[in-house]
Amino acid sequence: MSRRSRSRMRYATGLGGFVVLLWGCQYLLDPQRNANETQETAAPEPRTAFSSSVKIYLKTASNANVYVGEFDRESCENGFPQHWSIFMTSVLGQHRFDVDYTNLLNNKSRDLNIKVHPQNYTVKYDKVPHDLSTALLCEQTEESSMSFAKDSAAAREILQPLQLLAPDCIFEWTEETGLVCKLPHPTDSEVYATLETIKKNMTTKWNHQPYLLIRRLTLTTQLLEAIQRPDKRTDLDKVCRIMRFSLPNELPLSFRSKLWQDKVCQGKNRDRAAALMALQESAQEIQALSRRIEDASLVGLFTLNIPRDQSTAKEYLISLQPIETPYISKSDQPNQSLPCVWHPLFSEQTESQLIAIELGMVENKGLSTCTASPGLVSAYRDANIYVRSSVASEMEFQIANGQSKKLRLPTGDYQYSVIQYNGPFPEELISPEEVAPVSSGQISWKNAKPHLIIKSW
Repeated sequence: MSRRSRSRMRYATGLGGFVVLLWGCQYLLDPQRNANETQETAAPEPRTAFSSSVKIYLKTASNANVYVGEFDRESCENGFPQHWSIFMTSVLGQHRFDVDYTNLLNNKSRDLNIKVHPQNYTVKYDKVPHDLSTALLCEQTEESSMSFAKDSAAAREILQPLQLLAPDCIFEWTEETGLVCKLPHPTDSEVYATLETIKKNMTTKWNHQPYLLIRRLTLTTQLLEAIQRPDKRTDLDKVCRIMRFSLPNELPLSFRSKLWQDKVCQGKNRDRAAALMALQESAQEIQALSRRIEDASLVGLFTLNIPRDQSTAKEYLISLQPIETPYISKSDQPNQSLPCVWHPLFSEQTESQLIAIELGMVENKGLSTCTASPGLVSAYRDANIYVRSSVASEMEFQIANGQSKKLRLPTGDYQYSVIQYNGPFPEELISPEEVAPVSSGQISWKNAKPHLIIKSW
């Protein structure tokens, strides 16, 4: 063999090895790729951490087994498994519901504990499910799976805890994805009509619009216009960039979900149904906040009028913070829960769930709560700040000595601080004394046409 032939052979072998290596790397980076190519038309079966897991299937009219979840045979108490995991799919992906019947089985309380990351819930429940309790679940020691007819009473009992926790979901069984939570979404024209009504009310009834509310209304309108022009992907890309670089409170509540943002903004096929679902919730949020502005806020003046010998700067920065009456105990172990329901758009943050309840964006039948925890205290505080800042025109603003500022604020008491304003200079050029408040105190914003004047430090 000639030297040139050997060189060509080594080159071909090396190239072939490189191609195999490259293919292998792609497989590692996308492990679902190969699985999807060979996957049968069947509901996915995620893994659980149960020590003795028994899979649950529902048998459809076509005699197909649809995977629902699992229970832990080792957790059996009084002939009934205490620990279950039920899997459900929504437009944002798959969700795992860990259902714990311990309190009910031990007669401690008439409720269930359900965990859906990141929140624990308590759901009112009268008694142990009758048909499941008579199915001898704990006696099937040799079985690794069990099946029930899709329309049986036992199947309805498996589903019931999720129906109580997620009342907005319309549940369906499909052979491809198993249990599905479907949410109604409006047409483009219905969302457009709602937004136009809100805009008209703002321009004709209000003489001072809150910044955050205007920002969310604008972003909602831009997203609606972008999905109406699917041929111009750059329009949607622009809206997605704005969302990505916005502060959390500048976004409508339904736009804050990272799962939702990925569905709408990433990939070749943008999820139009997910976008419309969030648009509907955004319009509902803005409507609720608009009513709250009209019912529970006041327009008035804030005046800074300090004698010249006490005023050392031309301008000052005023910061306002609402003074709250704690709704939840501030102890390390609060003993109070809060009304809570599960919704795919708001499930990633407890704060979002509380806001959705507060603004009537989700159905609340009073059957479920967020379990008391230290994190719930912070979530409630953040939710309260979100709502208050949404209906306030400005909570932080510049003002020169001798000037007045028109404000729209929710009725209540506020803590204020006054900081000497020297312009937007780099931090290293500003001393601690210059950013420390020169004055602070409390103001009341409760009387009709309030006019608050700071006359001295």
